[in-house]
Amino acid sequence: MKELDKMTGPYGPRRHRRDTPKANKERRAVWRRRRLAALAVTVGALLVGGLAFDYGVVHGDTIRRGVHSGEVDLGGMTRGEAAEALSQHVSGKLGEIDVGDGAALFTGEELGVQVDADSAVGEAYAVGRRGGVFQRLSDFAGSYLGDGVAVTAVATYDEAAARKAIEGLAGELDVEPKDAAPVVTETGDVEVEDAVEGRSVDVDATLENLGRSLEGLSGDVALAEERTEPSVSTEEARASAPTVLLGEYKTDYAWDPDEGRQANLRMASEAVDNTMLAPGEEFSFTEQAGSLDYEAAKVFSGGGVSSEEGGGLCQVSSTLFMAANYAGLEITERHQHYAELPYITPGFDATVWFGEWQPLDMKFKNTTDGNILVREFVDEDGYLTAQILGQEETGRKVVMSAEKVKQSPTEGIEWVTYKKVTDENGEVLSDGVIAESTYSFNPPVPEDMKHETNEPRTSGWLDPSNTTGWAD
Repeated sequence: MKELDKMTGPYGPRRHRRDTPKANKERRAVWRRRRLAALAVTVGALLVGGLAFDYGVVHGDTIRRGVHSGEVDLGGMTRGEAAEALSQHVSGKLGEIDVGDGAALFTGEELGVQVDADSAVGEAYAVGRRGGVFQRLSDFAGSYLGDGVAVTAVATYDEAAARKAIEGLAGELDVEPKDAAPVVTETGDVEVEDAVEGRSVDVDATLENLGRSLEGLSGDVALAEERTEPSVSTEEARASAPTVLLGEYKTDYAWDPDEGRQANLRMASEAVDNTMLAPGEEFSFTEQAGSLDYEAAKVFSGGGVSSEEGGGLCQVSSTLFMAANYAGLEITERHQHYAELPYITPGFDATVWFGEWQPLDMKFKNTTDGNILVREFVDEDGYLTAQILGQEETGRKVVMSAEKVKQSPTEGIEWVTYKKVTDENGEVLSDGVIAESTYSFNPPVPEDMKHETNEPRTSGWLDPSNTTGWAD
């Protein structure tokens, strides 16, 4: 017999065909899909089982865990327990409403605050029970993951009650801005009164802030307000405060005992006192003192002496006129009297008349580089004192003098007033006539208007009243 080749024939070794790379890749993909499908079924079964266990065994008729309203954890509570817990929390949070970080405290009752706890509890109880299976599964996952499921307790306020309360607060807090300004103390010193920042509460915007705070169950409400800076700050006022005496003049206040005259002197001097003038600003005696309700007293009128409202005011204007001269200010309006006066040197007087027909005023201008303060008052010695205060010494000296140059029964009495101004080095800046005044002879005083009168302490028309020490 023919010997068979060991490597051939029906019983020889077989060669196994290897799979191609493409077939292997497809087979592995099928296996992965099968595993993922199995995993999804398993997870789904676990979630469904967990959901069923969670509500059937763990929670039953209670709110599922992870559900909260703000800071209140409602999980595991019945609806009644949740409503009680939420109400207690809200009562603590909103029982007192702080508006403006302590600007005002209101009770929730004052603002008509109310909380709908039942709606929030109903929403909390519905978590995991609402919608289809996918919604429930979503609630189930949300309660166990992250920050849980939040429900909102809605708080509201009564519009009328809250508006009334905030408007009342605005009435207490609102203030107009006030510029800082120099004031004179009881001791006669000049100090600066601090500036005040303006404040205005926006009621509508504050109510909007209240609504937003209540949405978050917060009792802290931002106060909506506008602040207005004053035009002149305290620092600016201190830097420009007029504290240096530039000029001063005094006349005897007590020489005439007429009560109406003395009352008028006091009213007019108080109206003038503490008037501030900026550089270049003009002072008007009529503007400051012309609208007061003066009493009747003796005046020169119609070529004689009569009783009119405002008698005695000319002593106030004349005294201030001389203080302005000694301060080196520019006199822009001055009128002489009808007749010579006993309390002041002729030519040093300045009459005023507030009537509609031919009004007379006394005016001067601030010719310094800074603010000046006008002061006029009755001192303890019975003198009417007028002062001009400025920011700094001018270095100037003023000498005032007057001379009678003529006296005639038919032409009157003529006086010439002189003013000499020198600088800190003694150099003459100006020297000459500033006024020529013609007076009538004093008319007789009616018998019914006569009273006992003392001689003024400047009688004889000496001029000891310039207390600045500048006169020779």
